[in-house]
Amino acid sequence: YDIHPNRIAALIPYSGHAITHFTIRSERGLSWSDLQIDQYAPISFCRPDAPPFILITGDREQELFGRYEEVAYQARMMKLAGHEQTELHEMSGYNHGNMPDAAHHILLRVVERIVEEKK
Repeated sequence: YDIHPNRIAALIPYSGHAITHFTIRSERGLSWSDLQIDQYAPISFCRPDAPPFILITGDREQELFGRYEEVAYQARMMKLAGHEQTELHEMSGYNHGNMPDAAHHILLRVVERIVEEKK
C-alpha cells in the first residue's frame, strides 16, 4: 500500500502469526506443522524502531496450534532487537475464537494513549 511502516501508529494483532502464514505454507505443499520463517514471516521484521507492538493471544492451553508460544517468541525477539514498546497479553480462559471479547479493552487503551500523545 506504499505506506512506510514507521507511519503506522501501532501494530495490535489478535492471535497473529509470527512465522510464515499457514496459507503460504499450504500453497507450497506443506502441512500446518511444517514451520517456516522466511521473508513472509512477520518475525523476520524485528527492529528497534518499529511502531508500538501490542501482541494479544488467547490462553496458551486453548489457543490455536501453539499460537501463544509463537507470539511469545516474536515478543522476545522484538525485545532482544531493542524494541522498547512491545507488549504481550495472554487472555486467560479464552480461545482463538473468543479472545477478542477479552482483548478489546487493550486495543482501546492503546488507541486512547496514542491519540493523547498526538495532541
